[in-house]
Amino acid sequence: MKNVKFAFLLGLVVLYVGARGWFYSIPSSEEMTGAPQVEIPSEGEAAPALSTASIAPALENKQLVKEHTFKVGDSLFAVLSVLGVPHGEIFDIFKSAQKIYDLKKIIPGQKIKIFLQETPQKVGALLYQIDPLRSLKMERSETGFHAVEEKAALQREVESRGGEITDTLFESARRSSVPAEVILDLADIFAWDLDFSTEIQSGGHFRVVYEVFKHQGETFRTGRILAAEMINEGRKYRAYHFKISSHAKNYGAPLSETGEKGSYYDAEGRSLKKAFLKSPLRYRYISSGFSTRRVHPILKVSRPHLGIDYAAQHGTPVMAASSGVVTFVGWQGGHGKTVIVRHRNGYSTLYGHLSAYGEGIQKGKKIDQGETVGRVGSTGLSTGPHLHYTLMKNGKAIDPKSADVVRGDPLSKTLEALFLEQVRQLNRYLEHPSEAPPKNGLT
Repeated sequence: MKNVKFAFLLGLVVLYVGARGWFYSIPSSEEMTGAPQVEIPSEGEAAPALSTASIAPALENKQLVKEHTFKVGDSLFAVLSVLGVPHGEIFDIFKSAQKIYDLKKIIPGQKIKIFLQETPQKVGALLYQIDPLRSLKMERSETGFHAVEEKAALQREVESRGGEITDTLFESARRSSVPAEVILDLADIFAWDLDFSTEIQSGGHFRVVYEVFKHQGETFRTGRILAAEMINEGRKYRAYHFKISSHAKNYGAPLSETGEKGSYYDAEGRSLKKAFLKSPLRYRYISSGFSTRRVHPILKVSRPHLGIDYAAQHGTPVMAASSGVVTFVGWQGGHGKTVIVRHRNGYSTLYGHLSAYGEGIQKGKKIDQGETVGRVGSTGLSTGPHLHYTLMKNGKAIDPKSADVVRGDPLSKTLEALFLEQVRQLNRYLEHPSEAPPKNGLT
């Protein structure tokens, strides 16, 4: 009888242990002894080790340090329990962290490090990796746990890339390892000088100098384009970023000249902004960049005397080529849904075959250059989705190349010497691409 009872009790113990192993992910022997478990991140991922630099040295030296890398099926409660955190403190940790991060939302690959006081056993501090750039830090205080979010510092570097355009700007620049967002920003910078849907020819060249922000050698995001060059049909276009507000106080220039983001100028300090955009379709919306396996969607259907037809995907946003006042919204014969905008100096623009009008677009509305007036469609006499665009001067259709080329305000004379010195530095990386830009030397 005693043997039967012993076997029955032994079976219960085995079932209990097995149940814990099924419900919880039990750390390895390395994790149980506090040895850090480091996993190699897969390509394209970043999993830097948790830094203990902000934890008081006394905590790390006098307390037991344990670390765990979460796997599929782990729960924070189970992991902390096995690592030796008292159940009451686990609930306090959850509650204190709530204002910064919900610790129930653990993701495989995230790391946690705890600093345990052995006698009596309690948590002195905790570090939890939210993502490669953010961590949750918790330290014991007299009133419980104090939680703060810590962000990793990003290192700013400058890169220069360029190449020959053999098909579209997007595809050619991607082959030169230029990030997609930088390519689209490049097209925006030259939107007043080049129509990227009809004017860019094979055999042209580009070069772009831009910021990247890295952590532990891996690029996390791109920043501003500092300088750029486009050569198309033998003509060279250059752009230089300059932030007046960062120099205005010391050089006497009015802060009202520009916003905090800065603007782009040519080599003589003249603004690249002009009265009319070269195209009412923005390259970042019509580029094949977000689906590189399909044919570039912009094809020049025709360029008759009375306007330009742009083939584009249904729903592509159509921009006002210049600031002005809406004078017509409605159906206009073969043009279908149409918007007409009156601009200064006798100019007006017509946008036809629209599928829809822009939000708030109505007769009498004042609009800014680049504001959405409608979306590409196939209304009226049309065989497929496209935009019919006409530029008129005093009611007569003209070639868009003849449009007003009045530029934005040039730089103040007080800033001219500073700007030209910056141009000189940036030209080194446009004209001598083999020279690597300094990591932090360009502004």
